[in-house]
Amino acid sequence: MNCEIPDLLSHMKFIDTLTELNLSWFSKRFVRFTALGLSVFLGVLCCSSVEVAAAEEDQVRQGLPGRRISGASRLPTSTCAQNASPLVAIVPETNLGETAVAEPILWVSVPKVVSAKQLEFYLFNNQDEIIYQTNLTVEPTANLVGIDLGAMADAPKLEINQRYRWAASIVCNPDNRSENISVEGWVDRVEASSSEDSRLWYDHLGVLLEQLQRYPHSQDVLSQWQTLMASARLERLVPLPEDVSSVESTPTTVGATN
Repeated sequence: MNCEIPDLLSHMKFIDTLTELNLSWFSKRFVRFTALGLSVFLGVLCCSSVEVAAAEEDQVRQGLPGRRISGASRLPTSTCAQNASPLVAIVPETNLGETAVAEPILWVSVPKVVSAKQLEFYLFNNQDEIIYQTNLTVEPTANLVGIDLGAMADAPKLEINQRYRWAASIVCNPDNRSENISVEGWVDRVEASSSEDSRLWYDHLGVLLEQLQRYPHSQDVLSQWQTLMASARLERLVPLPEDVSSVESTPTTVGATN
C-alpha cells in the first residue's frame, strides 16, 4: 500500500459521499466524523506499511556485518604481494550468498603473493562458534582460490535452513598477526527446487568458474561472469583469470582442525 496524495483524495471523496446520504438513523455530522476517523486510520496504516517496507529494504541493502574486501589499512605490502590488489571474498554486496549444496566451494580472489603464503580459513555456526578451521597454501601463480569444503578433511556439511559465517586471512608476516589480510562472507544453506535457481550464488559462481576453465574463450561464459561480478559490484576488483592454472578449486591443505 502506498501512502500518496491520490489515496488521501479518494478518502475525502468517500467522506463527501457518505455525508450526502440521507440516512435517518445517522446524522450527517456523525457520518462525517466516522468517515474522517476511518481515513486517518487508513492513512496511518498506509504510512506504517511503507515504513516497515523501507526498514526491510535498508536491512537488505546494508547486508550482514563483515569485510568482504580487505581495507586500505590491510592492503598487501611489498613483503607480501607483488601488487596492490586486495583479498576479496567473492560474495554478493550484502555479504550473503545462498547454496543448495551441503559442501560448497567458497571463493576468494587473492593478490599475487611474492612467495607461497599461508591462508587461514574459519567457519562459524549461527551462534558464532568456530566449527571448522584449516590452513591452506596460496601459490604465487594463484588468482582465484576455491575453499572446497567437500575436499577438506573432516569439514562439516552445511545444514538446510542454517546460516554460516566464514573468514579467510592471508598470513603476510607470521611474527606480526596485525599484518594479516582478512575478509569475511556469509552463506545460507537452502533447499532449492532447481540447480539453476538464480538465488544460489555459490552454486552459480562454481558453475561459471568451471565453464571458464573449460571454455576460456567463450564470449557467452565471459559475459555471464562479468554480469555476475557487476551484480556484486566486484567487476573492477575480481578480474578474469589470466589462465586456467590461476584458478585453484582444491588448494593444498596444510592442516585442519575442527
